[in-house]
Amino acid sequence: MKFYEEEEFAPRRRRRPEPDFWHRLNKLVGLLVIGGFLLTIGVMFYPVWQKQRDMRTTLSTLEHERTVKTAELRRTQRQLDLLRTDAEYVETIARDRLNLMKPGETVFRVELPPVATGVHP
Repeated sequence: MKFYEEEEFAPRRRRRPEPDFWHRLNKLVGLLVIGGFLLTIGVMFYPVWQKQRDMRTTLSTLEHERTVKTAELRRTQRQLDLLRTDAEYVETIARDRLNLMKPGETVFRVELPPVATGVHP
């Protein structure tokens, strides 16, 4: 004999309501607001990013030019030092540029091909 129904004390499962139109619309609006915010930030920072990229390219070019000029300066300083201190070097340079030779000396000239510049004849 039972004085109660078993179903009365059984835990009831609450049914989750189906998301309605307004709930979905709220989610969509939230996503659109976040997307618009991110797009606005991207548009604001794009010129700064572009300028920074251009400046890095310029910096790289200038560093390369500095390296080339530094090497050229070293070669010129070395040549100047040799011209001031080494008489044999001065004699060699003078004979080479004036196309002179000592008696009994044989001079061999080697002509190098022109440096490739990417332009074909």
